[in-house]
Amino acid sequence: MSIEKKPSKWMQRLLLTPIRTYIESRSDIVIERNDTEHMEPPYIILANHVNNWDPLFLNCYVNEPICYIAGEPLFRNPFLKQILEYTGAIRKTKFTNDTSTIRSVIKAKKHNRVIGIFPEGNRNWDGYNEPLIYSTAKLVKLLNIPVVIAKIKGGHISHPRWGDGHRKGKIAISFEKRWDFNAFEQDSINMIHEKLTEALHHDEMAWQKEEKNEYQAKNPAHYLERLLFTCPHCQTPGRMHSNGDRFYCLTCDYRVRYTPYGTFESINQPVYYSTPYDWKNWQIQFLNEYFGQSEWEETWKNCLQDPVMLYVSYDKKPFQLLGKGRLTWEDEQFIFQGKQERKVFPIKETDGMNIQFHHKLDFLYQDAFYRIVFYEPRSSAYKWLQISKLIDQKHRAETRGMHNG
Repeated sequence: MSIEKKPSKWMQRLLLTPIRTYIESRSDIVIERNDTEHMEPPYIILANHVNNWDPLFLNCYVNEPICYIAGEPLFRNPFLKQILEYTGAIRKTKFTNDTSTIRSVIKAKKHNRVIGIFPEGNRNWDGYNEPLIYSTAKLVKLLNIPVVIAKIKGGHISHPRWGDGHRKGKIAISFEKRWDFNAFEQDSINMIHEKLTEALHHDEMAWQKEEKNEYQAKNPAHYLERLLFTCPHCQTPGRMHSNGDRFYCLTCDYRVRYTPYGTFESINQPVYYSTPYDWKNWQIQFLNEYFGQSEWEETWKNCLQDPVMLYVSYDKKPFQLLGKGRLTWEDEQFIFQGKQERKVFPIKETDGMNIQFHHKLDFLYQDAFYRIVFYEPRSSAYKWLQISKLIDQKHRAETRGMHNG
């Protein structure tokens, strides 16, 4: 199939009926509202992104097959590429101005497709929206077709990005038609961006505080250390450990229990932060305050060491394995050392660094696309991403200072 030729109704039912049956056996699915039932394409669906199953959650409850904008790295997997191309998915290179994406989206509109976009660009880690990609507002104005806001509530707690395995509980989905043709004709791109941000806002833990739903799993705290890698009690990085429903520091033995409600409760010390979202916010603030100090570098140098596999891709071709080795950090550089291969990546010279799934760190460097795979389940790719962001912020501030001076 393609953008021009969408799957037939019977093929769509054949593919989605067993998927919908499976989804509804795993979770308590509640459709709170569905304005798409009486809509004719073309139109856009903008949705929050909390779960690997999000595209299927939406597809199962929309009568028309959805033509998703998908991240370009997904197309480098030969199997995924076939599926994506069959459904008419539109390839998008993150953090770049990709004119081919615009042409494909216009083609989708011309052929009366439903266009699906996750404007956060990536699943969030804590149930709270990531900043929306600004170009989404430009695209919405350019297409000038109806816009449906899809919200998935409970999807994060049922399978948090840091977690291992599904947690059975309630997932509420709504499809609200917020804007019709010509709705943004008089609006600036900034104003559209603000409207989209407000419409898509979802705070999972605020919703859960009212709902008080239970999400049952065998090992609910596995693997929180992918997200929360700093102890709030002794402030030691890289020593958090999960086991069953327990989460604790190997240095000071600070312990909490991760509950079926997605919150923490005390075991041996007062709870510093009641949710992963609050803990993560403190962790980022802590990093910002102490990054670059003399004692910081020595402490974090020990933390920033992980076994990894390094891959490279040229010209949008499938990834090739360069080697298996160790990733370390020194002088604002990520250093890969394998048995035969050594690569040094100065962070200020990389571009578009982001995480695929929970363990694949992707970035562009010197006209090549690299992927670092953290294959040990307790390793934190998120930790490395945060360090790269701090280095990038530092250099941006220095550049502004030079220009202002």
